[in-house]
Amino acid sequence: MATKTASDHPTFALPDGKPVRADQVEAELRARVATCERALEDALWQLARFCSLTGKQENASACVERCLATTRDLARQAAGCLGLGQLLEQQDRYAEAEAMYARGLALPTAPAEVAYFLHNNRGYCVNILRRHVEAEAQCRAAIAIDPTRHNAHKNLGLALAGQGRYGEAARCLLEADPTLAAACRERGIRPGSDGSA
Repeated sequence: MATKTASDHPTFALPDGKPVRADQVEAELRARVATCERALEDALWQLARFCSLTGKQENASACVERCLATTRDLARQAAGCLGLGQLLEQQDRYAEAEAMYARGLALPTAPAEVAYFLHNNRGYCVNILRRHVEAEAQCRAAIAIDPTRHNAHKNLGLALAGQGRYGEAARCLLEADPTLAAACRERGIRPGSDGSA
């Protein structure tokens, strides 16, 4: 039962008769809700991964969409957009995947690793959609975030080849495969500015 104290804060009586302030009860309940939300989100992600591994991409997508609808954490939303885009790619739904990656990139707080893959994967999708100039921009953005990862170099090479820029494409593809690049250097093979060896 709620009562008012001298300080004008509502209080509630616990079953043992001890009074507790309403703001303390509310804080405790909000903390419990947050804990339950995190547990639900974690369970949904685990179910999404399981469904993806067992070939049930539509079920996995539904789990990720539910996470996206409920989380208020912008970094987790960006990661959710990445995950959903990857699931859409697995279903050969490249235009939808590209749109999901764009949605993730519109969020201001994507962690660097997530932003790298959002750009890289978007570049991959627009390459498949034969929009190679856009793909080039996305791959260069990914490389600017982390030049040591090789996927964006490979996708950039494909984007440049799609534009007929074969010499640049060859250099990017060599960068994407450090073993091949090292073997070429050992043999004195270096693509020139015109793409010749």
